[in-house]
Formats: sequence, C-alpha cells, structure tokens
Amino acid sequence: MASSLPSFCSLNKPFYRPKAHKYYSQVRSQSFMDEGKSANIVDANLRILRDRIEEVKKKERLNTCNLQNGWNYQAGHDNKHKKAAILSESIQLIGTVSGAVGLVFFTGSFLIYLASILVHLSSS
Repeated sequence: MASSLPSFCSLNKPFYRPKAHKYYSQVRSQSFMDEGKSANIVDANLRILRDRIEEVKKKERLNTCNLQNGWNYQAGHDNKHKKAAILSESIQLIGTVSGAVGLVFFTGSFLIYLASILVHLSSS
C-alpha cells in the first residue's frame, strides 16, 4: 500500500517535453508541359482580384459619402410599417384578453346555472 502511494504521486507531476522546431524545406512542383501557363493564370487571377477590390473600395467610398454625424440613415425614414405592426399586435392582444375574460364569465355563469338547477331539483 505504501509503495502504491508514491507511484500515484509521480503520475501527477507534469510531463515536460521540449518542443523541437522542425524546419521543412520548401517543396516546389513543376511540370515542364505547363511551364508558362500556370504563371499566366495566376497573374490573370490576381489582376481580376485587384480590379474587384478596387470596385468594392469605390462602392464603399460612394456609400460613406452620405454619412452625417456618423450615421447612414435614409433621409425619408417612414414609420408606417412599424405603426402597422404595433397596431396589429395590440389588436391581437386585446382579442386574446377579451376572449379569456369572456370565457371566465361564461364558465362562471354556466356553473351558477348548474348549481341553481341542482338546488331547485333537491328542494322539490
């Protein structure tokens, strides 16, 4: 028992392994049949990418010209949609509440009616 305790404690010690940095040599793949074409395709793709980046930058510059005090809102902001949504939700809420209250009154009235019938039948 005493011998198992030190072996248990030795498992809790952190295991330190120095990291070995591996340096890989650069591997290049070449095909003699496709020697000039691949470089031309890469250059063409880079040229297209640069053109697209320039287009995006131009669009961003045009969009940021409208900024006033750091906000990019449209001048004619319309609240009609928001008001219509609020009105619709409030009508739905009123309908739900009135339906619940009506159900309570109907159920209470029905129970009072049944109780009065039972009292009338038992007294006869």
